[in-house]
Amino acid sequence: MKEKAPVVKQLYRLSVEPRVVEQLARLAERLREPRSRLATRLFTEAVMGVKAPAHSRARPNANRAS
Repeated sequence: MKEKAPVVKQLYRLSVEPRVVEQLARLAERLREPRSRLATRLFTEAVMGVKAPAHSRARPNANRAS
């Protein structure tokens, strides 16, 4: 059987607007899911879904010595 990677629980103190907290509370109530679990799931999905920005080559010779 394949072993699963360990899960590390890291707590973050995020500064968010009150309307975001209210929206999270309403969504958690509607989904019948604890706010902290919902926040963790949404945060994880957001972080894992971010793609690295493509490098632009606006000035290809900018690093060359003249």
